[in-house]
Amino acid sequence: MPTPISPGIRQEPPAGPREPARPDGAAGLSLVCVGLSHHTAPVAVRERLALDEVGVRDELMRLREAGIASEALLVSTCNRVELYAVAEPAAVPALRASLGRRGVPQAELDRHLFVHAGVEAVRHLFRVACSLDSLVVGEPQILGQVKEAVRQATEAHALGPLTHRLTQRALKVAKEIRTHTDIGRFNVGVGNAGVWLAQQIFSSLQGRRALLIGTGEMGQQVATAMVGAGLSELLVASRTFQRAVEVAEEFHGTAIPFERVGQYLAQVDVVITATGAQQPILGPEEVRAAVKARRNRPLFLVDLAVPRNIAPEVEKVDQAYLFNVDDLTGVVERGQRARQEAAAQAEARVAEEAQRFATRLQTLESHAGIGRLTRWAEALRQEELARSRRLVDGLTDEQREQVDAMTRALVKKLLHGPIRAIRDAAEAGDGERAQGLVAVFDEEEERRG
Repeated sequence: MPTPISPGIRQEPPAGPREPARPDGAAGLSLVCVGLSHHTAPVAVRERLALDEVGVRDELMRLREAGIASEALLVSTCNRVELYAVAEPAAVPALRASLGRRGVPQAELDRHLFVHAGVEAVRHLFRVACSLDSLVVGEPQILGQVKEAVRQATEAHALGPLTHRLTQRALKVAKEIRTHTDIGRFNVGVGNAGVWLAQQIFSSLQGRRALLIGTGEMGQQVATAMVGAGLSELLVASRTFQRAVEVAEEFHGTAIPFERVGQYLAQVDVVITATGAQQPILGPEEVRAAVKARRNRPLFLVDLAVPRNIAPEVEKVDQAYLFNVDDLTGVVERGQRARQEAAAQAEARVAEEAQRFATRLQTLESHAGIGRLTRWAEALRQEELARSRRLVDGLTDEQREQVDAMTRALVKKLLHGPIRAIRDAAEAGDGERAQGLVAVFDEEEERRG
């Protein structure tokens, strides 16, 4: 008898995963997730398994044509390769092996794979779509990647009734969580924190110009985020002009000589400093002159260097807004705390929605089981009537109709208790009891041939 859907997520051992639940209502079929992610496998393994769009389509078609899965969805990104399939429990080893067909020995692959079944598989997909399983919790890219996986599976004719219903619910839950919680609202990276601070001065970075002084890693992170937020132009200055040229090319910006930084201050709205200088390279005099030349329009400065590149006295210059690395770190820490709180809310919502979805599937399965049960009982009724043909043939038409009605009523009364028990168990979320009751009749039908 199949193992029922049960709450909770766990990682299966490489060998001998438990027989999954049958949430789809088809006898013997199960909802299974087999895969690996940044939680379980290094990038050297993930990159060998990653598939492009053609590869995803071909793999989905192969799984169906080979009879390994009746429905399938494959999510392949830089951080995960996960296969969701409706398949026989016995097909799990073949599903595991399908991920290792691209040059990773199965013994090595098994150390990184996980297997989720039933509600665990449902909950896992919901967590993935909601970015709760992402490297950066709350990042928005994964939702688009799941949508793309659904599109690819649809075009490969690999989605079926269960996976279509599952993916649509996953996408809806993810959208609701992003709308009604703060999981994606707060800044958790230095770059985004810099953008957020700049937006406190300028409502938008659209059409703004910035000057990056120095090519330190943090400076480039902030510049990248600002360009992504709509910055129109980035100037880059470095003591090594060739290095400035290289970084400027990455951003489609312009390199300027380091010694001419002062001449450009008045022409930009944002200044980002990230040099290794031991003394300030910008003081209040240069900044005051730049603000005056800007006709008192605000100048936003972010000093990411330690020791500081911008003299603290710049804070006293009117219309000059100076922030340092501690300010950005504070924004990041507040954002992380806020996202953790939002993630906790989202986790509770995902668990609730996954269980609700699984209960709905259990109800559908109970309907299928009840259908099998009533067909089995009707077959028995017809079989017994056939055995009594001599007696029945001697009856009038009216009497035969009465016998037919009486036997139908008798079967209905006999089935009322079992059917009510199956429905009650499914509606209560007790999949084990519902499946057990149905299995009694399934086994009897199989025994009778």
